[in-house]
Amino acid sequence: MVVCPEFTPDQARKWIAAGESPELARATHVDYVDLDSGHWPMATRARDLARLLSRAAGG
Repeated sequence: MVVCPEFTPDQARKWIAAGESPELARATHVDYVDLDSGHWPMATRARDLARLLSRAAGG
């Protein structure tokens, strides 16, 4: 899962396609989640981020 706190999922997809994150480019399945929170989602939207991480971990 790619959490997009200060950029859009479309921007993240373009950066990954351009080679900005080779690890993610090799992944066979990636979910992109928009979390409009600014640079520090763990401070500004902690509960929302925790829910996303729990969901990604299968919880």
